[in-house]
Amino acid sequence: MIIDLDSPIELRGYEIMHDDSGAARAYIDLFNLSDDTVSAYAATVRWSRDGTEDCVNDYVSVDSIAIPGGALFKLVLSSGGLKYADRIEMYFSRVGFENGAVWEPKDGDLVDVGEFKPLEGEALEHLKQIAGEDAYIFPETQDNFWRCVCGRINPLEADQCMRCRRERNYVLTELNRKAVDLNDEEREMRQHRQRHAAQARTKPTAQNSQTDKYLLWMLAVIAVFLAVSVTILII
Repeated sequence: MIIDLDSPIELRGYEIMHDDSGAARAYIDLFNLSDDTVSAYAATVRWSRDGTEDCVNDYVSVDSIAIPGGALFKLVLSSGGLKYADRIEMYFSRVGFENGAVWEPKDGDLVDVGEFKPLEGEALEHLKQIAGEDAYIFPETQDNFWRCVCGRINPLEADQCMRCRRERNYVLTELNRKAVDLNDEEREMRQHRQRHAAQARTKPTAQNSQTDKYLLWMLAVIAVFLAVSVTILII
């Protein structure tokens, strides 16, 4: 699957149904990744069929909408151009915002993220208990992106997930398969060690404390000396 990492709208999922003639109708879930209200968008929808190289493109343009930042919304689309199509991809060519801003794609942001299988059964339930109800896959990093537990693909330089806003370092270190498989006691010990290490990095060393005390003592002596000198001059 190829996605545009910079697009403010993402394709979250879809369901395709067919009539008796094989014409496809897609019920598409979209998500506004930005913090601003989307007022319009245009996109190319590619329909394809597994096991073949058949595909057909449709163009869709939607105006006069108001999708708040961080909100899910839906699109229903029909295509008779490819019988029994069972897959779609969307490539957004323009996204307009209520504040007047306009997004258009740039070169180099398309990334092939491949296919992935969400967790199932006990593994999925365990991950949800640790990470939250929207989690359904273990995080990973690739050459040019990292995948969050919510499934969102993010640029490597992104400090937080564009969809769920989880911090990258927390996701990759605390929600990976190895960390999640720890029992509660082991996980608490791990987090305690990390907190201790963080405190140690910010806590002043004994030498620094002694130096600070020495400087304070010197300042106090100088202050007393100046006060005595002023008193003598006044006398």
